[in-house]
Amino acid sequence: MKTGDVASFLGVKAVTVRKYAMALEKAGYLLERSDSNNRSYTEKDAMVMRELATLCKDSGISVEKSAMIVTARHMQFLSDTEASNMPVASEGNRYDKRYDQAIELLKQIAEHSQQQAGDMASMREQLEQQNSGIAALQQELLETKQLLAATADRKWWNFFRRSTDKVDPAAPDPETEWNRKKQRERDIYTPGRG
Repeated sequence: MKTGDVASFLGVKAVTVRKYAMALEKAGYLLERSDSNNRSYTEKDAMVMRELATLCKDSGISVEKSAMIVTARHMQFLSDTEASNMPVASEGNRYDKRYDQAIELLKQIAEHSQQQAGDMASMREQLEQQNSGIAALQQELLETKQLLAATADRKWWNFFRRSTDKVDPAAPDPETEWNRKKQRERDIYTPGRG
């Protein structure tokens, strides 16, 4: 069978069949190939792919993990049928294959775990950078608020004064002068005083 035949059998696109085939091969399932390195499928392969598609759709598991499960089931079925057909002397060989497959699966899981650990470390680093940036912005905002509060407390005439270290201590206070001037005006212009 060709890819298009399997696609019509499964009711999916040819690209999906290729994706399933790659996932199955990566999990250890053997597909036949022609001289030109194109995959050729048997009815058994089509049934395995149908099982893979059903598992993905019903359980929501990713294609790669589903392929590992389907391949493990298929290998178990093959080993059970081989065990019933083969003499007792080949049992050690069968266990060696299963052991090798288990080791390979463990290696894949370890690699995946290391990749996830690296991803988590980079995410943690990004979060720390964001936190330090937020802390710096909060400090800057606090300093700005303090500056604004300090300028709100200053009196308007102090704006025109020069720095405090150059102010003549003998010079009269502008506020006192202003209040004295206003009082004189009130005394002069208020009827009955004077």
